[in-house]
Amino acid sequence: MQDLSLEYIIALQKKVLSHDEQADLRIISEGNLLQLVFRVTMTDDPFSRAALAFWSLCAYPAFREGNRRTAYRLAEEILVSAGCRVDLPCPDVRALVQGIDAFTVEPEDVERAFRNAAVPVSPSGSER
Repeated sequence: MQDLSLEYIIALQKKVLSHDEQADLRIISEGNLLQLVFRVTMTDDPFSRAALAFWSLCAYPAFREGNRRTAYRLAEEILVSAGCRVDLPCPDVRALVQGIDAFTVEPEDVERAFRNAAVPVSPSGSER
């Protein structure tokens, strides 16, 4: 997923919260989203990209609601576009979220958890 953009993340967040009519879709920090997009698009490895996107949205929330759910979904989409499937939230990543909140977990820790949980998917969509 090389075409990550601010608009893409905002649309994804709206999809994530679409089931809740009371959801607050407002952005609280467009700067956080722009920094996330910049840093992620500068990274080539899909696991690093997914981990950085996930970590950034959890550590520096950009939306009033749905940051973690959007982070899980964005990471899944980045990895699927690279031919891997990770069913999120998986237990290893869920355990890291509290550490992200406390700034004791780094993107590299999340990347390791994604690599451990990833299942390669063939171009036809089946697991290899």
